[in-house]
Amino acid sequence: MEDKSKPTDAPSCSADSEPLFPPAKPGKAANYGTNNTLELLERIPSQIVDLKLDEVLTAVKTVDNLCDFARCKAKTSLMGQDCELCKKRFCFKHGLPEVHGCGMEKKREARKEFLNPKPIKTIRHEEELKNAKKKLNEKLKNMQVGRMQKTGATDGKKKKK
Repeated sequence: MEDKSKPTDAPSCSADSEPLFPPAKPGKAANYGTNNTLELLERIPSQIVDLKLDEVLTAVKTVDNLCDFARCKAKTSLMGQDCELCKKRFCFKHGLPEVHGCGMEKKREARKEFLNPKPIKTIRHEEELKNAKKKLNEKLKNMQVGRMQKTGATDGKKKKK
């Protein structure tokens, strides 16, 4: 219980003197203790966030550019994969659902798709419906443009009696 009281007292006393995160060693990336942005933000008291917003934003940006796998520090800012199941970003090494922990969910999804496939007729019908909607929208747009041209032409001419 003593450990829980220390973090709440320390930030209020010396918020300006102590660094928010441990300084990085030369040639190495800063270690924030997590790859998850929410975990990082939950650790920091709101008073400290208000005082040292620039440091917090820098830390969040750095964490968002890292692979979300537990012990991986690979950068994903240029190239990475977003998992469609857990909505996290991973490097190519951990991008497969089976590698980073979404294997069972992916397996269930594949099994469901295999057992209940969409008939080809339904897929073709959806494509035809999409094309028909596109044609209808184009036709409505052309008709609207035609009406605007007609109203513009009749406004300039006045009837004489």
